Amino acid sequence: MPKHIAIIGAGILGLTTIKQCLDNDLIPICFEQNSSVGGVWQFEKAHSPVYESILTNASKKMSSFSDFPIPADWPNFLNHSQVEKYIDMYAENFNLLPHIKFNTTVLKVSILPDKRWKVKYIIQCEREEKEEIFDFVIVCSGLNRKPRWPEYTGMNLFKGEQMHSHQYKRAVGFENKRVLVVGCGNSALDIAVELTHTASQVYISIREGKLPWIIPRFINNKVLDHTSRFSAHMIPPSIRGRRLENNIMKSFPYPSHLKPTDPLIASYPTVNFEIFQCLTAGRVIVKPNIKELKSENKQIEFVDGTVLDDIDVVIYSTGYNFDISFLEEHIFTGGREVEQELGKDFRWLIWLYKSLFPPKYPNIAFIGFTVGGGAIWPVGEMQARYVISHIKGFIKPLPSQSEMEKSIRNFYEDIRKKYCRAARNPLRINYVLYMETLSKEIGCYPYFYEIIKKFGFRFWKLIMFGTFTPIHYRLLGRNSWDGAREAITLYNKDNFKTITK
Repeated sequence: MPKHIAIIGAGILGLTTIKQCLDNDLIPICFEQNSSVGGVWQFEKAHSPVYESILTNASKKMSSFSDFPIPADWPNFLNHSQVEKYIDMYAENFNLLPHIKFNTTVLKVSILPDKRWKVKYIIQCEREEKEEIFDFVIVCSGLNRKPRWPEYTGMNLFKGEQMHSHQYKRAVGFENKRVLVVGCGNSALDIAVELTHTASQVYISIREGKLPWIIPRFINNKVLDHTSRFSAHMIPPSIRGRRLENNIMKSFPYPSHLKPTDPLIASYPTVNFEIFQCLTAGRVIVKPNIKELKSENKQIEFVDGTVLDDIDVVIYSTGYNFDISFLEEHIFTGGREVEQELGKDFRWLIWLYKSLFPPKYPNIAFIGFTVGGGAIWPVGEMQARYVISHIKGFIKPLPSQSEMEKSIRNFYEDIRKKYCRAARNPLRINYVLYMETLSKEIGCYPYFYEIIKKFGFRFWKLIMFGTFTPIHYRLLGRNSWDGAREAITLYNKDNFKTITK
């Protein structure tokens, strides 16, 4: 009998989860609180953190779904309009919309005595609570749900404007203003650069007082994240990291007082090279962490004792907390306290085997709750394929609860050893290793002897030494795609020559 699957969230990862369900004869119902698909990429919607100048950090070759490539004539990095169009194309091509309940808010998801799940929800226009029972729940509501505000002395007294980057859309309205951006992630640097076109002066406050490793989208006229399967497996990460550090330093020698102290591979780099030009020209000035916001003269004091006057706007680009308040917290934290389980090395935790399953509840999964050195869309797609394979019994059963608990502890210990404290994110994965591990268990890994047998030695060379792309995982196994070979060949034709498009 087909199983009924509840999917929460119709963003880009919710959509691919619907598709994987349909590909495997499951019955999905997706709950989406907004009136359209796309999640955070719906630029004009109030809930969206997307701003006008945003580009994807991962290139299209790395970002494409494995059986629906981003068009070859599109630029390497997509703006928000192109992402929205790609999402709409994907949903239309696979007829996903009929499986979504729009304008529907999930209120509570609770486990029943028979281990199924009860989903309580409300359709906004009806104002009547409803309930449905499901065999499995897949949470795709994403990470960027709830803006995280810092706490500084005097925030309630400051006379200037304060806002979160979640509220920022464009540089219009900041003309001739002195603006302080707090944070040093992708959004913080993007916003700081964009504001230099309108604001009279832009400052960035960085907690550690030093810049992160900042990587460009292109190096030597090549897309930076285009790597080969050979390089990913055969060249040690430490060597790749040092090479990239050297290339960055050649392009922009960091001022000694701003240079990162930790190696790049142990850090969490930021994608934005335009910031260097702004720093050199003095249009953006780096400040350390804030000590206090003061009531007089729109004044801000920093931990080094310096003071800025007449700061008109403070933009807190300090990240997000995920919001899964419809679930009891112990389901995804395992009932553990961060201090007890992990000491002071992590600010919070989410207790998931393979970044997917709570050990105590193997019939609920969390997709897209990862960060790493690659695009989240194909990772989420691979996760969805893995979860559906688990539901259908195509892969071996999950280990015992105690074995999964041990695996999670080892995962956290590995993060603790590899990364500096600022980069110790409990959602962090090694993109290539994670994708390869799941694909082997699913049965879609491109083993060289099977590729040679099916496609020939010349195509195997393209797989091994050409651009690594998620389409590799549609060549073999269940739910393979007949168009994969042609798409991979196209994706490797003279690097598309779209660098100037």
